[in-house]
Amino acid sequence: MGSITTGYDFIVVGAGPSGCVTAARLARTASKPSVLLVEAGGDNKDPSYMIPADRFSLFAKEPSMNWGYKTEPQKHLEGQQIDYSRGKGLGGSSAINFSCWVIGADEDFNEWARKVGDDVWSWRNVKERLKQVESYHVEIPAEHRKFINPKAEDHGTNGPLHVSYADPWEKGLTDVFVAAEEVGMGTNLDVNSGNPIGMGMGAGCMYQGSRTTASSYLEDAPANLTIALNSPVAKVLLSGKKATGLKTIDGREFHAKKDVILSGGALNSPQLLMLSGIGPENELQKHGIPVIHNLSEVGKNLQDHCFSTATLLQKPGTNDRMTFETDAAAVAAARARYDKDKSGVLSTFYCSTPMGWFKNDAVLASKEFKALDQCTQEHLKKPTVPIFEITTHTPPLFLGDYTLQPTDSYLTALAFVMNPHSYGEVTLNSADPSDAPKCDPNLLSHPFDRRVMIEAMRKVMDFLEAPVFKKTTVKMIGCPKSRSDEDIWDHCSRNLFSSWHMCSTLRMGKTDDKGACTDTDFRVRGIQNLRVVDLSVLPLLPNNHTQSTAYLVGETAAEKIIAEYGLEKEPTSL
Repeated sequence: MGSITTGYDFIVVGAGPSGCVTAARLARTASKPSVLLVEAGGDNKDPSYMIPADRFSLFAKEPSMNWGYKTEPQKHLEGQQIDYSRGKGLGGSSAINFSCWVIGADEDFNEWARKVGDDVWSWRNVKERLKQVESYHVEIPAEHRKFINPKAEDHGTNGPLHVSYADPWEKGLTDVFVAAEEVGMGTNLDVNSGNPIGMGMGAGCMYQGSRTTASSYLEDAPANLTIALNSPVAKVLLSGKKATGLKTIDGREFHAKKDVILSGGALNSPQLLMLSGIGPENELQKHGIPVIHNLSEVGKNLQDHCFSTATLLQKPGTNDRMTFETDAAAVAAARARYDKDKSGVLSTFYCSTPMGWFKNDAVLASKEFKALDQCTQEHLKKPTVPIFEITTHTPPLFLGDYTLQPTDSYLTALAFVMNPHSYGEVTLNSADPSDAPKCDPNLLSHPFDRRVMIEAMRKVMDFLEAPVFKKTTVKMIGCPKSRSDEDIWDHCSRNLFSSWHMCSTLRMGKTDDKGACTDTDFRVRGIQNLRVVDLSVLPLLPNNHTQSTAYLVGETAAEKIIAEYGLEKEPTSL
């Protein structure tokens, strides 16, 4: 890895999945361009950050790794301010997310390609590019292959990112798949095949007892790749309408001979553009920022997945989580074992996550569905495109007035809205780059999303009452009072969470798409030598967990930039 100077061929801002991929791929080309990767946070190298069992809690326990954003009060959700965590430091949000590796539906990517007019985003191309990311370990114990059995040829085996399934599974976990069959939801041997329909097992970014993050791309970094940590950026430097570099909050300036590439994510990238004078004219003027380029859709079209939850209280001994978590001596012993060889409970609990995506006749027959435009209806009817997601074996996020006891067992299920039609925006709180952006996702503002949320939670309740659970059930807690639309909506509107899958605030589009901020080569419209490479460019929110898409965006951008500048040629050609 190189030492810090002031001039580079490329500058990448943000060391999340998209930024790490882009910086690493550019730096490793034959021409060896000089690349600077600028990151606001630290190196995130503490081994305790990589414990698999902590993947659902790390974001809350380590404030140094989290920007700590909150949404504006949500007017459709009783004024809730939703946690809007974003990762900080090497790995970005992959360092604090829940480590799920979920690709989504093949037809989502075909629709993406259609919307932007670029076949590079079609499923046949996307699935090959994702193989470049993955080092996918498909070893499954024989006793579980009835429920999960991915084909090795469908996945990559030599990529930088290790992806696997936990072994052993937690006690009682197979009941989830039995329940799915009993209530007519069906099962799926590989939800990452391009067809996610049915209950399957989510793969995880973890291997041999450790979580894996985007920093995997930075291992053995070449000398022409320089990483500047603890360097939050104040603005992009511009000469007229050409990007020339950036300025950090502490006043340092770095200059790019070729491109400045923003990979700050769907909240920070539009904020940085606006702080640099690129964005809606009225928003910039409100904060006294000189308008360099009036790009009206910067920060608009914010989309996100959201979910609500219900929990099944089970008889003592059904599983061992609470018994373990409330026994200080057991926790200490587990930590000692983990520190020794990365095995034991801390590499097992919360590491197996059943996840499924489902069609739903009630939604497709609803007045809310019929009010959608014909093109959208046709897309949602495609056989691999889900209506909602249900995931289990997470920590309990809401229990109502019940407090779990050390001897209790439980099963929590989450109901996610897919294909959201609610749109929000990212704007500025001030012209101070140290201030957080103002984030209003406007969750569940669209009637269709509310219908999906209600039907998804109704299906969760059916699922938790499946016959296989009867022998261990005490009661359902943290759930709607009844299955009526009114009671389900009352529960969900008061107890809703973001999936932290925010995207589309600088979306790409065709040349004649007036709502697009970027083109399919990731270039910011109207500004030379400035690109955005992160989830903010997505023209739609895929039916997945979006870190896989963030890696895909990085790989795709790197391919395009390498080709445009001929970086695989010998250095003399530069």
